Amino acid sequence: MTAPAFDEIGYWSELKLEIVEKYGAAYTSILSKQKLKKYYIDAFSGAGIHRSKTTGKLIEGSPARVLKVSPPFDGYYFIDLDQQKTDHLKQLFGDRQDVYIFTGDATSHLLTDVLPPITYENYKRALCLLDPYGLHLDWDVMRQAGKSRAIDMFLNFPVMDMNRNALWRNPAAVSADDIARMTRFWGDDAWKQTAYAESPQSDFFGPAEMVKQSNGAIVAAFRERLKKVAGFQLVAEPLPMRNSNNAVVYYLFFASQKSIAEKIITDIFAKYR
Repeated sequence: MTAPAFDEIGYWSELKLEIVEKYGAAYTSILSKQKLKKYYIDAFSGAGIHRSKTTGKLIEGSPARVLKVSPPFDGYYFIDLDQQKTDHLKQLFGDRQDVYIFTGDATSHLLTDVLPPITYENYKRALCLLDPYGLHLDWDVMRQAGKSRAIDMFLNFPVMDMNRNALWRNPAAVSADDIARMTRFWGDDAWKQTAYAESPQSDFFGPAEMVKQSNGAIVAAFRERLKKVAGFQLVAEPLPMRNSNNAVVYYLFFASQKSIAEKIITDIFAKYR
């Protein structure tokens, strides 16, 4: 079998892998003392191996790292759109009875195959990593994760992709496809009211001039949305993930229902801020 072209990842993504691995170990340690089934879900898993842009070396992705966490999870769900990547995952881990690998659209598989049985009432819990390559995720996934009351969720909030494709200073110039992608990610078109505000310098007699709001304002609004609309009790202050030019590539969100989870992730995030 031909190995896929492994994704090249920046230093910020290497840090994210460390964070998820550290939280995963704390998560299973706590839940192992309870009579609950615990699962790990990676909706954009890749091939299980990445290449570091910094060193050029191959490094383990989240599937390989999480499978080493002790105590272990009871089951692992890995999803990727790329057949070559999921074939490589099957080559690495496909003989394990506790590993389930899906090829195709992450939103579809999450809403149909993975998330429905994982609920508070079913005594099942999950740690879910949603790390899309851009605006390739539907709000329904985040809402279902929150409403389940059973899921701790890491989310890549892709602000660079948003700014590049949807949140332009001139909103009238954005393509219909990119507007639709932004709306699917946000859940409705309320993002337009968040992302743009009328300029106080607008001419009273002319058309109102709309001014793009800061990344901070957009991120804060989405944090509130995860609480009030998706139903997560706790959403930690997101961690800005920066590239070598100190530009924010995305914000790493963490949402949960438990105060102990927020405390653990706040301590972990503090080491990387």
